[in-house]
Amino acid sequence: SRSHVLARGTRFADDVVFLARDRLRVRNGLESLNAQTRAMAEALRESSRLAVFNAADASPGVRLERGYHCAAKVGNDLYCSARGMIPVLRNCYVYFEMSVTTTPRLRGPGAMHHTSLSVGLSTLEMPLNTLVGAWKGSVGLCTTGQILAAGQWCSPLDPRLSSYGSDSTVGCLVRLDDDSAFETWDGVVVTATVTFNVNGRVVAPLATSGGGFPSDNNMVRQTGDYGDASDTEGEEGSWSGRTTGDISPAQPASTLPLFVPREEELFPTLTLHSQGTRVMGRFCAEDVLAKSRDEIGAPAGAVIFCVDGSVLLDEDVDELYPTDHSSLEDIMDSNGQETDVSDDSLVSLSDVEEDSVLSN
Repeated sequence: SRSHVLARGTRFADDVVFLARDRLRVRNGLESLNAQTRAMAEALRESSRLAVFNAADASPGVRLERGYHCAAKVGNDLYCSARGMIPVLRNCYVYFEMSVTTTPRLRGPGAMHHTSLSVGLSTLEMPLNTLVGAWKGSVGLCTTGQILAAGQWCSPLDPRLSSYGSDSTVGCLVRLDDDSAFETWDGVVVTATVTFNVNGRVVAPLATSGGGFPSDNNMVRQTGDYGDASDTEGEEGSWSGRTTGDISPAQPASTLPLFVPREEELFPTLTLHSQGTRVMGRFCAEDVLAKSRDEIGAPAGAVIFCVDGSVLLDEDVDELYPTDHSSLEDIMDSNGQETDVSDDSLVSLSDVEEDSVLSN
């Protein structure tokens, strides 16, 4: 119909605008004063990648919109996941957010809609029909307020304080530390420390269903090249016989250790459970809503990067000046029309000639 044709044109225009903006951000990153930001921007330019969701690494039940920044569930699978296009930087603090909303027809007085999803991190090993956090090397904060890490549930003291739904923003701060590498029966793994927040309130995981932080009972640390010799009771280079749950260094109450194979990368990951739910990824410093270190649980004196390599907080900055961010509803419904994400007539980025937009 005529309305569907107009909708396709609008969606196409939105995709092109978002992609053009992302390319300009990469170009600006090349001129940054921060060496890490410049290196990341150069890598993105050379690989023609952007800090968005990856269409090639998303469940068939997920539709990507707004230049791959927005994900919506349209399939019938129980869990539909989508990963970011680029992994988080290693050996530094990286922060990103995901904002949740529902389709216009499910909002308003009398509307009954239960939002169910999970936001977190995963490696490429995790299947896309799996809840993020249920697979090893993955972690996710569910709408119930509970954290699922490597298949174990971590329950905060009061999950109601960390639960979220529509019109909420979930933030994730992660540091993948290569210096923490240690040997296990399954190979060398490294520790990623993860901190979640909901609308600027840091989530503090207390205990797992097993009585401690997530660990793999088959993992045993080997010292020598991979660890501190003080952690072993025998000679240097011998098997210590201690599980990862015993050797994890003391972390702030808000951080959760996640053990990741050293050769694997961590990607921002979203799992959608409920229909009619939309999530927008905020992978660039200009899009992030958080305004201070306290809101994201970041340590003092550390540079905080975003997924695209842009600097969110410099080492001597604790608070950000307010930025004029358009609300999620304004972005998603900028044309003033209601949109049904289950309508197959709407355009997706598969209809856009990506190579002509992303290539130099």
